[in-house]
Amino acid sequence: MIDTHIHLDADQYANPSSTIKRAREAGVKALVVPGVSPASNQKVLALARRFEGYAYAALGLHPEHDELTDDDLETTVATIRRERDRIVAVGEVGMPWYGDDLRDRARIARALRMLEKMAALARELDLALILHAPHRSAADALAIALAAGVARAVFHWHKSDQATTRAILNAGYLVSLTPEVVYRERDRELAKFVPLSKLVVETDGPWQYGGAFAGQATGPWMIRDAIEAIAEIKNIAFEIAADSIISNAIALFGMRR
Repeated sequence: MIDTHIHLDADQYANPSSTIKRAREAGVKALVVPGVSPASNQKVLALARRFEGYAYAALGLHPEHDELTDDDLETTVATIRRERDRIVAVGEVGMPWYGDDLRDRARIARALRMLEKMAALARELDLALILHAPHRSAADALAIALAAGVARAVFHWHKSDQATTRAILNAGYLVSLTPEVVYRERDRELAKFVPLSKLVVETDGPWQYGGAFAGQATGPWMIRDAIEAIAEIKNIAFEIAADSIISNAIALFGMRR
């Protein structure tokens, strides 16, 4: 099993060795750790060095972090170029959705410009693209990825309408499900709709979940519950679901099996 999106550099994971130990014991074979700012990217690179072969680095700029500047963008682009051979993706990048200024034109225009640059970089360097593009913003992110010629992309914690989801799948891109698939009908319907060959799973830790996970600290071990739910929804054995989902992640990020 592979957790394809966990912010292991977050303060909530003050003891990453402990988190990784528990993840290994639960059968999790690898983690993808996306950066969200220049400072975060440096922490992610340090984690990838410390836990080489287990924690894989992705470098990006989170689109909901309005404090990030053009200088931060240029710093991140330079870091991605320099660290190309030590990372597996550009991300997390994408389009903002949350917040009171959701429809602020300047905010959207800035996000579009940043994403266009990051998508072009992913294409140039042959890296996967990890997209934060919730709900209706997924269509904008898809258009940018396609225009840039991105070969491999994942829409992380995907939440969008069926038509946009179908377009994402037709483009050859993947979508990611979280532990919400255990208890939320929207996510269960998505698991039913998306072919197994186009699915990966993630925790997006340290984000905390409800349902059976209410009050629990989020960790990579929760992806087993997500895969069990997907297997049940698709009426297949857990091992079949897990093997396909692992293979999808390995192909997406160019990992070693």
